Formats: sequence, structure tokens, C-alpha cells
Amino acid sequence: MEQEKSFISEEETITPEVSENNETPENTLPQPLPEINFSALSTEEIVRQAQKLIDGYPVAAIKNTMESLPEIFEARYKSEYEKALEKFTADGDSPEDFEYKNDNRERFNALYKLYKDKKNSANRQLEAEREENLKIKTGLIEELKALVQKEESLDKTFQEFRDIQERWHNTGMVPQACVNSLWETYHHHVENFYNYIKINKELRDLDLKRNLDAKNALCEEAEKLAEENDIAAAFKQLQLLHTRWKEIGPIPKEQKENVWERFKTATGQINEKYHHFFESLKQEQENNLKLKEEICEKAEQLARGEYKGISEWNTATKSILELQEEWNHSGSIPQKERNKIYKKFRTACDLFFDQKREFYKKWNEEQDKNLALKIQLCEKVEAIKDSTEWKKTADKIISYQKEWKKIGPAPKKYSNKVWARFKTACDTFFNNKNNFFKDIDTEQARNLELKKAVMEEIKQFRLTGNTEEDISKLKEFQAKWSEIGFVPIKVKDSLQEEFRNVMNEWFDQLNLNEFDRNLERFRAKLSSMDSSENKEFKIINEREKLVGKIKQLETDIHTWENNMGFFTKSSKAQGLISELTSKIEKAKQRLKLLQEKLKALDTLI
Repeated sequence: MEQEKSFISEEETITPEVSENNETPENTLPQPLPEINFSALSTEEIVRQAQKLIDGYPVAAIKNTMESLPEIFEARYKSEYEKALEKFTADGDSPEDFEYKNDNRERFNALYKLYKDKKNSANRQLEAEREENLKIKTGLIEELKALVQKEESLDKTFQEFRDIQERWHNTGMVPQACVNSLWETYHHHVENFYNYIKINKELRDLDLKRNLDAKNALCEEAEKLAEENDIAAAFKQLQLLHTRWKEIGPIPKEQKENVWERFKTATGQINEKYHHFFESLKQEQENNLKLKEEICEKAEQLARGEYKGISEWNTATKSILELQEEWNHSGSIPQKERNKIYKKFRTACDLFFDQKREFYKKWNEEQDKNLALKIQLCEKVEAIKDSTEWKKTADKIISYQKEWKKIGPAPKKYSNKVWARFKTACDTFFNNKNNFFKDIDTEQARNLELKKAVMEEIKQFRLTGNTEEDISKLKEFQAKWSEIGFVPIKVKDSLQEEFRNVMNEWFDQLNLNEFDRNLERFRAKLSSMDSSENKEFKIINEREKLVGKIKQLETDIHTWENNMGFFTKSSKAQGLISELTSKIEKAKQRLKLLQEKLKALDTLI
């Protein structure tokens, strides 16, 4: 007996035993299946093709393909999930907000369950049929045993024998465990029948020739199979030929060895071609294994990487998705290595995406903090957006804008809204400010023309010689000047200086004592101060100066008057007393002037 072991596929191994006396393991040749590279298909396409297989082919024909699909589908599903997540987060969205809509997993699971149910149902039916066939064939053996006990005509007995043979051949397979013993028992009683009844040589030769023709036909089929290009299909078909070979009865002894050698030679050619095919397949699978190991190393490197920002994470994610795609197209590998290498790759990918999710978790927490800070700034600006303290408020808002720029990004779904809120509040204030000063600019331009007109009146004025009337007229000019509002800041100081100089010149020409002249000059100064932008500040500052000078003079006068008491007791101090008296008098005049200035200043408050 010659025994050969060959591999049909990565999942299935059979052992054809080339022998006339033993039945080969049962194999059913599947219907031709379309060549489909499921690893290159999307989940939707996998579901669609799986549906076609289940609907269009027997369970046995699609077994190998369907059993390999769950792993392929799951890898593709995860790849599509990660690509969808990457696209979602690339726009700045949080992974926690990602909702993946893909019902292909549920559809595939339902289809695979349907396949399993059909497979289990077919297996149960097949097992029941084999048990029934065992009963039938056991009964046929009993009928065959009974033939040698019958005392009937040879023709009738032989016809009954042929009927038993036909029914045997038409009865299907039996449980595998019973195959060899059942065939041995059957052939034993067939030989007993031939020997016991000593059938005449003519009839026996006729039966043997019929069997010989049948086996020669199988030899021709086997020889044609040796020329097939699809060696895997030819190898499976060969197993059916071995089964049919054993269904055929004995042949002439002188032909037995030759016919068997012919059949065995064709079988050997197919086995040899299949072994070459398998060795080639084995080498290809080894090469694919090396490629998958390289892919694993790259994935592990990416998983060990340190990525500081979204851009770096996106780049790394693109790389690992490309590796997943390369993995899906890297071909099959030895069965014993599949789970190990896939687990290694899946572990690296899972580690990468776990770290990515952790990064985005922290990133989201940081964005939430940034959002809270930006909302606080919004509230601060909104609280002062209607203020008319233009300089003070503008400085505050500008400082808030600088703070805003230092704060990192907020969650995308809130980012535009919070920015719009902040910008609206800022724009409200600055629009109000611009509108206000737009009106101010128009008014100030008008005031400038009015003050120029007053200045022209002053320049055209001529003294009458009547001091009271001249003073009254100059004061009228001062009043008109004070009543006019602010002028553009770029000309304010020069215009005020020109006004004071002109007014001082007229007062200097009046027949006034020094006291009155200084007082009038001060009033002219107050007139210009009354129309200035910083009126309150200037008035307060000027008042503090006057009050300080008044207090100092009062102190000095009091000290000097006390000193006078000491000097009067001395006969030699007359000169000092006279000098001190003059000093005190001047100080009092100065004090009176300051007090009058203070009164004039207080009228502005």
C-alpha cells in the first residue's frame, strides 16, 4: 500500500491512500467558485459577496471561504472605523463625539449565523443519511450472504446478485468509522458468492470485463486530470475517482496489476504536481509571513512613538492605517502562524489607538478648560461693553483680547460660538466709541471755527480808554471762549496758548495795578482751562497748588509777625523791622491775590 499526504489548503488536510483495498476519505467536489480577494474588499462588498455565496452554492462548496471570512471582515471593519475616526478628528472634533454608522457588522453576523445554521442542518442531514445508508448496506450484505444458501436457477441467482450490487452502488456514503470494515465484509461475501456457486466462466468473464472497462474509464479520467491547470481542483476530483474505483467489482486477475499500475501512475502524477503546487504555496506563504512580520515591527514602532500634537498624531494615524491596508493585501500565511502573528499586529494597533484616545482625552480636558476661560472673558467684556469711559474701557478690552490670544483652542463645536460672542461684545464697545468720537470730531471742528472767530474778534478789539468798559469787554471775550466746547486735540494747546498771550497783552495795556493785572491773567487762564478735555483734573491740580501756596504764605506771615515782637525790644533793630514789615506787606498782597484766584477757580467747580 502506498500512502501520500498532501495539503489541499491552509485550512484542510486530507490523506489519499492509493490502494485497491481501502476506501479513501470522503470528499465532495464543490461547485466552481468565483475567485474573490476578500481582503481587498470593503465591509459592504464582503457582505454582498457572502450573500451571493450562501444563496448560490451548497454549504460544502463554500465552507473554506466562509470559515475564513470572520477574521477578514473584522480586520476590514476596524480599518474602516479608524479611517472614519481619523477623518472626524482631523477637523478638530473630539473622538468622544464620534458616532460610527455602519450596519455591515450586524448584516455580516446575521449572514454568518445563517451559514452556520445551514451547515449544521446539512451536517445533521448528512449524518442521518449515512446512518440510514449503513442500515441499507448492512441489509444488502445479509442478502448477499443468503444467496449462497438458495437452491434456484443460476440465471435467477445471478440476477439477484446483480440487483444487490446495483442497490449497493446506488446507496450513498456511510459513517467514516464504518467504511473500511463494511467494504471488507462486502467484498468478502462477493468473493464467496463467486466461489461458492461456481458461476460459469462465461458469465463470470462478462462481469469481470464490465468491471475492467469501468476501471479503464476511471484511468482515462485520472490521466486527463493530470493535465488540468487547476491542480487543487484536480486533486479533489481525484479523491472522487478513488471512491468510484472501490465501488467497482473485481476484474480479471491477469489485468488487475496492469490496470492498477495505470491508475496509480496517473494518481502519482497528480500528487506530484500537487506537492509542487503546495511547495510553491508554502514558499509564498513563508514570504508573506516575513512581510507581515515587517509590518508588525513598523506598527510596534508607531505604537512606541511619542506624538506632541494633533498634526503628529494625524500623520502617525495615516501611517498605521496604511500598514493595515498593506496587511490586508499581504496574502495568506501558514495556518499555525495565523493567530500568533495577527495577535501581534492587532496588539500593536490597539496600543497605538489606545494612546491616541488617551491623548485626545487630555486634549479635550484642556479644551474644556480653555472654553471656560474664554467664557469668563466674554462675561468680562459684556459687563463693560456699554461703558462710556472710552480710554479706560478700551485699555481693559485690549488686555482681554491679549489674554484671549494666549488661551489655547476650545472644542470645535463651541469654538465659533464663543468667539462670535466675544467679538460681538468687543465690537459693540468699539463701534459705540467710534460713533461717539465721530460725532465729537464733527463738533470739535465746529468749535474750532467758533474759537477762531472769537480769536479774530479779540485781535480786532481796540482799547477805549475806559478801563472798566475795556475790562468788561475782555471778560466777555473770556466768557464766549469758555462757552465753546472742545477743539481737535492737535490744535488745542497752540490755540489755548495763543488765546492767553493775546488776552495778556490787552490786560498789560490796561491801566491796572499789578494785583488786578495778575488776577485778570489768571481768569484768562481759567477760561482756557474750562474748555479743556481734562478740565476736572486740571482744576483740582491747580487748586491744590493754590491751597499749598496759601498755607505756606500764611505760615510765613505768622512767623515773620512773631519775629517782629522780638525785634521791637531792640534799639538797634530798626532797619530789620522796616525790611521785615515790607516783606510781610508784600506777602499779604500775594496772599490776597492767591485767595482771589482760589475764589475764581472755585466758580468752575
